[in-house]
Amino acid sequence: MTSDPTSSPPACPPATQSPGFTNPAEVDLRELVTAEQVLIALDFDGVLAPLQDDPETSRILPESAAAIAALSSIPGTRVALVSGRDIATLRRLTAPPEDVWIVGSHGAEVDLGTAARSPELTAAERSMLSAIDDHLDSFAHTLPVEAAEAPSATGFRVERKPYSRTVHTRGFDAAFASALHEHAVAVQQEFPDIRVIEGHDITELAVKQATKGDGLRELMTAEAATAVAYFGDDVTDEDAFAELERLSADHPAAVLGVKVGPAPTRAPVRIADPDAVAALLARLAKQRLAAQRLSAQRRSADDS
Repeated sequence: MTSDPTSSPPACPPATQSPGFTNPAEVDLRELVTAEQVLIALDFDGVLAPLQDDPETSRILPESAAAIAALSSIPGTRVALVSGRDIATLRRLTAPPEDVWIVGSHGAEVDLGTAARSPELTAAERSMLSAIDDHLDSFAHTLPVEAAEAPSATGFRVERKPYSRTVHTRGFDAAFASALHEHAVAVQQEFPDIRVIEGHDITELAVKQATKGDGLRELMTAEAATAVAYFGDDVTDEDAFAELERLSADHPAAVLGVKVGPAPTRAPVRIADPDAVAALLARLAKQRLAAQRLSAQRRSADDS
């Protein structure tokens, strides 16, 4: 299964489905279990790791880590992480098996083990990042005196990534979070090439235009999988689900999109939370391994 890596879909297409929650034990995995070559692509925050106020405290659930290790050891099974985090941070937080591929920075970075891509910033992109930093540093000066003296005014979190800055508003009161969001996105008025990415209590200002859909398409091209699954929880994961929709027009039974959590989505399947993800991945690993063993036994019986 391949896809054209040169065509880029529009960022974050609108959701078109509202599936109800499915028990992980009831998700149809038959195509993934029996596929000759399967790609399992997973977002990190909110999928493998519960969302945290401080992104530095995010950690993959042990059950998901064990399931990823099990899947990675099964022949014909490729696991990939696809995240807005940069690759270095993602590796530090997840410590994945060596053969797990990684897409970072919303598709701008790709590490396929033997091939890696982390493009340099252009002069214009460096200038935009500097402008973003200056703009965010000025936030406290835009507040009324009483708001500027609140602890949150100096304690809001800005996550610095190679190609973007992410402003985290989780844990702040609604008025302050709204003011911070409005200030953050205002930088786009002066620099329209900055991409504003909205997510769960975050506003990200990116200087590259890659999406998770781009990253997933690159993974599918490299792996030539006969079945693909993508797990995501946030707005940016809708780009990847849209990519699966395009692919499913030709391979309707070999594609599975799984939305984690209650947000609107294009994905046809929805499960509750990272615990449900861990259960589903463990079930997939167990069934895929069993299917391969059964197939090997049948081949052995035919040869004897």
